[in-house]
Amino acid sequence: MDASDLPRYATDPENVIAEAVVAVEPALAPELVRSVVRATFPRGTQRRKLAELLQQDPSWLTQGRPESPTIIERIIRALREQGAVNVRQLRCGACGRASRLVGCLPGSASRICNTCQGRRRHEANPCAVCGRHDFVTRDRDGRPRCRNHPPDDGADPLKGLCGVIQQLCPGLSEQTVSEAIRAVEPVMGRQRRLLWALEDRPELLTGGQAAHGPIKVLHLIAALRERGAVNLMVPPCPYCGRNVPLPRTRNGLRCCTECPSAARAEPCARCGRDRPVMGRTHDNLPLCHACRHHNPVVHQVCAQCGERRYIQSRKNGRPLCERCHQYPTATCSECGEQRPCLHASTDAPICVPCTRRRRPRAICVGCRRDNMVSYRTADGEPLCSSCGATHRPCAQCGRTLRIHGIAPNGDELCPTCWRHHPARKRPCSECGTATHLHHYGLCPDCAARARLRDVLSIEGRMRPGIEPVFNALAGRPGTNVLYWLNRRPARLSVLRTLAAGSGPITHATLDGLRPAKVVDNLRMHLVAGGALPARDEQLAALERWLAARTAQVRDPESRKVLQAYTTWHLLRRLRRFSRRRPVSQAQAHGVRAYVTQVVRLLNWLHTQGIALNACTQDLLDAWLDDYPGRGPRVHGFLAWTSRNGHTRPFAVELPTPAFTGQLIAQDARWQLVSRLIHDNEIPVSDKAAGLLALLFAQDLSRVVALTTEHVEVARGAVLLRLGQVPAQMPPPLDDYIRTLHAQAAATSTAGERRLFPGRFPTQHLSSSQLVRRLHALGIRPRMARNTALVELASELPAVMVSRLLGVHQNTADPWKRIGGQDNTYAAELAAPPRSKAHAIAPARLGDPPPTPLRPSAALPTPPASTASATTTTSRSAPDRDFRAGPQFMPDQ
Repeated sequence: MDASDLPRYATDPENVIAEAVVAVEPALAPELVRSVVRATFPRGTQRRKLAELLQQDPSWLTQGRPESPTIIERIIRALREQGAVNVRQLRCGACGRASRLVGCLPGSASRICNTCQGRRRHEANPCAVCGRHDFVTRDRDGRPRCRNHPPDDGADPLKGLCGVIQQLCPGLSEQTVSEAIRAVEPVMGRQRRLLWALEDRPELLTGGQAAHGPIKVLHLIAALRERGAVNLMVPPCPYCGRNVPLPRTRNGLRCCTECPSAARAEPCARCGRDRPVMGRTHDNLPLCHACRHHNPVVHQVCAQCGERRYIQSRKNGRPLCERCHQYPTATCSECGEQRPCLHASTDAPICVPCTRRRRPRAICVGCRRDNMVSYRTADGEPLCSSCGATHRPCAQCGRTLRIHGIAPNGDELCPTCWRHHPARKRPCSECGTATHLHHYGLCPDCAARARLRDVLSIEGRMRPGIEPVFNALAGRPGTNVLYWLNRRPARLSVLRTLAAGSGPITHATLDGLRPAKVVDNLRMHLVAGGALPARDEQLAALERWLAARTAQVRDPESRKVLQAYTTWHLLRRLRRFSRRRPVSQAQAHGVRAYVTQVVRLLNWLHTQGIALNACTQDLLDAWLDDYPGRGPRVHGFLAWTSRNGHTRPFAVELPTPAFTGQLIAQDARWQLVSRLIHDNEIPVSDKAAGLLALLFAQDLSRVVALTTEHVEVARGAVLLRLGQVPAQMPPPLDDYIRTLHAQAAATSTAGERRLFPGRFPTQHLSSSQLVRRLHALGIRPRMARNTALVELASELPAVMVSRLLGVHQNTADPWKRIGGQDNTYAAELAAPPRSKAHAIAPARLGDPPPTPLRPSAALPTPPASTASATTTTSRSAPDRDFRAGPQFMPDQ
């Protein structure tokens, strides 16, 4: 039933009552009347009942009729306390006086005052001994007694109770037992009834049968056990058998709070399950606890979002729905995080996520999975939320699924249909944007800003130095920020540490925080948001690693030499390189491998008692005998030390530079190209990366670093700058590049406009991740690049290959000789091999790297049908667009 189908007294009882009262008392303001109604009748059922009475007959307020319900008397007395003069107080149906009415006349609806009620009670209960109408109490048989004839001849019940209890607990003194009895029941008449109950059933104290007696027996057992009694037994619930408090009654027996509710279970009118009745519809149909929230009778207008919903709480008298209600913030007693918590005013507050984790887990009888118990079968078997929810046909898609939402027209929708239904969008209570609200009536963006402000504030205020952090994070999409904050608690700890600090937030500030992964992730967001300047992270991490690694050298003099080598040779070259492009992960890994072997060499010399400047060729050869592969790693360090006078010149045996790259057959290469073009299941990014490797000989570390600045989209062509000169992309590769360019240009931050964006802001896709994706397609990037480079170098001059593909001239020349276009290649094959022992002489930083001298083996040319992985075959392109190769554009 919709709220529009209900009478007004059921949907808006406060205004109905206020209108009826103001019509009688014009001097009272409607707001005052509504506040009086809320204070007098905290329960909605009482307000609806009063509104129904006054809407049907407003004269209840002015006639003072004795048959008026109690609810009318309560509102009249509350209004008269606020200065009302026209409402009339109810008069007794027996004596006619205006007084408080406490009872009813037998056989009549008229109510009577306390005096008339006492007189009637005395007249109806004459003393069983003398017949006088002076009723005071009753004896053990329930007969009335007067003051002159008390039960048990006026014996003191306290002594009798002490005697009964001391027989069961001889270790307790009479004074201790008397104190316990007076603490539980100080009135003599009630002590007597307690004594009668124990005399009739002595097992109430020791046999676990206290649930069959009065509630005071339970209180007496607790009081005696606190004072040292050991023979008394606390009874379990007689229905469920649990050892819990027994505050309720069911069929005359004391029981726990859940068993009476289970006894009055009825089929819910909304979900159809047998559940305890927690509410009723306007038609008096039963509702369970979960469905009661959907009952429009109990809904009210939320003071924050203005929608009619189930009211979760009230703040300063203002009703708040479940979305707008927010629990007070406190430190959770389980996870230790500062979050909105239940029981925030107690010593054990608990946040909402921890509350959910407290739910019991068991094997669901429906799906047989270990999950949280959300429902139970009629036999008490556990069910998870998916198996226990009632499934009904969705009004939109027709599938029988769990109903997740109800549209304004009453249609029940499944989770998928409700997620896309326009009715799910609500206006944000802060910015007014109509969207899917996150919580407390706020959209994700406003909720994220409120969460950030709470985390970054100290005593409700943010210091000036932390405001750039807030602005940078608040500029991200709200859903992403909330997920980022709630995913790992360590992120909140880092943010609170920054908020509690002083001064501006810099890279040096973040370098001193832990854990490193959380700090690095935060740094990416701050750089993307403009709170921190961009820096080469691989270089910065390498600098920190080198400082820690060089400190592991045991000899102080050797440590100084290594520090000078890393500072003035390795880092200086990397910093100069970093001006052109960021240091790659492979470069940093290579430096770490070199320095690691140098540290091992220096520590080995220290264990031998030899200083670095006293090292000889024999000692170096002895160290290299165990691991010959260490030679190339320490070659550069020893060359630098000999050049700068720290050591004598050494000879280190190095492997002969040779071409060892593998190639793929041309027909296999073009088959891979054809698959990338025609397979629609492959993502566009993987297609573009694979084609750039197969056709343009691009290394994946350079492919992932491409940005929108490398692309020029003209009307009829797409130009991609891989080297000094832009190359025109052939179709359909141009469409792939155009798609990636449009996606990258649509991002909000210029630093993130990468053709291959990574998971984190300002970061491109990892080359290793792209390698794994291409491997799944059967593409080996290194072999594809070698094959493409051999073919291009065989068709184009080396200088054009260098300017087009971005490779160095010294690299293009050997590849051209490998392609068979240079006569000097044959001469090198016939030349005698060079010695593998190279004397380390001083070298300049500008010297070119060593070039490949000759291939490891001749490359035979197999038949065109052969698809060998280590040979080169004739080209058979599937598309004429690619057979023409890259086209050069004039310099710009």
